[in-house]
Amino acid sequence: LDDAQPLEATAEYATAMAAIAIEDAAGILDAEPNYRFQHQGIAKVGNAAKPTPTPLPITANDTYFGFQWHLTQANVPQAWSVTQGSANTIVAVIDTGIKASHPDFAAGRFVAGFDMISDPTTAADGDGRDANPDDPGDGSALQPSSYHGTHVAGTIGANTNNSLGVAGIDWNCKLMIVRVLGRGGGSLDDIANGILFAARLTNASGTLPAQRADIVNMSLGGPGASTVLTNACNAANTAGCLLVAAAGNDNTNTPFSPAATPSVLSVGAVDLARQRAPYSNFNSTIDLWAPGGDMSADLNGDQRPDGVLSNSANDQGQFFFEFENGTSMASPHVAGVAALIKSANPALTNSQIRALLLANTQAGVSLPNQGRLLDALAAVQAAAGSTPSNPILVASATSIDFGSAATTQTIDFSNRGSGTLVFQTNSVSPAAPWLQIAQANPPVNGTGITGSQFVLTINRSLLATGTNQTQATFQYLQQGTANAFPITVPVVAQGSAPPQSQDTVFVIAVDPNTFETLGQAQTDATSQFAWTMTSVPPGTYLIAAGTDRNNDNFINDAGELFGMWPLLDTPLELTVGPSTVTGLDIVLQAVTPPPPLLQASSNHKPMPRLRRLTAAPQEVQR
Repeated sequence: LDDAQPLEATAEYATAMAAIAIEDAAGILDAEPNYRFQHQGIAKVGNAAKPTPTPLPITANDTYFGFQWHLTQANVPQAWSVTQGSANTIVAVIDTGIKASHPDFAAGRFVAGFDMISDPTTAADGDGRDANPDDPGDGSALQPSSYHGTHVAGTIGANTNNSLGVAGIDWNCKLMIVRVLGRGGGSLDDIANGILFAARLTNASGTLPAQRADIVNMSLGGPGASTVLTNACNAANTAGCLLVAAAGNDNTNTPFSPAATPSVLSVGAVDLARQRAPYSNFNSTIDLWAPGGDMSADLNGDQRPDGVLSNSANDQGQFFFEFENGTSMASPHVAGVAALIKSANPALTNSQIRALLLANTQAGVSLPNQGRLLDALAAVQAAAGSTPSNPILVASATSIDFGSAATTQTIDFSNRGSGTLVFQTNSVSPAAPWLQIAQANPPVNGTGITGSQFVLTINRSLLATGTNQTQATFQYLQQGTANAFPITVPVVAQGSAPPQSQDTVFVIAVDPNTFETLGQAQTDATSQFAWTMTSVPPGTYLIAAGTDRNNDNFINDAGELFGMWPLLDTPLELTVGPSTVTGLDIVLQAVTPPPPLLQASSNHKPMPRLRRLTAAPQEVQR
């Protein structure tokens, strides 16, 4: 709402009053404003580089599989020992549409979908509702397109084990693409009709698919409740669809629709450390938690942000793979695992699949409201009702973070398959004199595994200042064979803070399109490098900080200390409104030519040197 207007004078108020008046009329069952909902992804950052993937106990040969920590966290690769999915299972992706020509999708993976967007301006494809769910982009002159649905669909069903790109959770399921989000989001009416289409129920398009979807993923939503949306979800649930939705990214306990609808499985997001992601909602209606990532962190030390990696595209017609985070990324993990469950036991109903997901989750997590964390292996095994003939090695943690104070951590291993696994050796690479690993004394043994618990201890006096990172590999052999089962676990510890420099540090707010500096603060060691920037006009900015030792008015040339929020190699745009933003910590690094921030993100042109202000900035209208 516009704070400058009285509530009664706004279009929003008039719309609400009109809905109330219509609802009171004879013969009207329900009337409500046709609100707009948004997708629940947060950040889009760059292309993944192409290093050798980290070995995993059960692997796919996709180029970037080693960066998909989120699959390992949910025990998805281990679940592939039971099933890789079935072409008889249909997963509907209700989203922005999809770039079906992305090379990590196969044409045979799609069944007929629909573009349910009724407003041609929102649709941005020249018309309203039509049978083509291809995503023409939802961007504008100021904002690049998200291609959100392409990323979501990739998590569920990107081509797997094809020596290209990323791995999808279900190797074989069919994808039904239903486009409901365009420029500015999507209306409740369009979303509700998209749900009805996926369920093969009467909808405003007058079109029905040949077969309804088994699973429906909705990485979208908004606060509050809607009778129209609730009715559509309930009808689809009754028709046999399992509906899965993102719980929202507002860091609040406010219920989020459609996720909070009882007939929908609501999904919150966790980070790499299996903790609630800092943006994720945490209300009591959340049913299950799954990997959503945290782009501001790199806990596994792979030199990439801890986002979810999947298929993506840009407005220049290029296809690639991007890290993103959000409950939008968590929801398709659950939808993909639900598809694996359906393939493991096709006779299961939607309510039975839901029950299996909720009854078979990971132990040892601490999430809001006694939250349960997705465990693909446990749920799929329960659905299949049998144990695989091969061993399946699972670790109790996919990363170990000692933080700035802890000195001891424990990790446990279990064999969820057949046969016996015997511990052989452990190793650390790169070398880390500060880390010691020992078997529990006496050694702890679980069913089907010999030597299942290890104690990791660090000597803090040997830590370097700042972040210390290494990887611990634990290798088991299948008893009586030479079959090796290694698991590599990233280990992170924070050393004491580095000595503070006496340099003056300039913090600047930069226009992300022109790179003009529109706001500035400065700080130094005497104020412990705390900083406050005032009188910044509302708008979207990149936030950078650096020294100017040579006094040339530029802060990111060679010889300076320089950083960006939240990380140097993954700068994010910050939208500032008429309120205070706090907690923007920036890590400075030495600049060596060429500057490390050329081509900061696929959404920005190459970044030039950034100029600090030598006079007060002029007021900028936005």
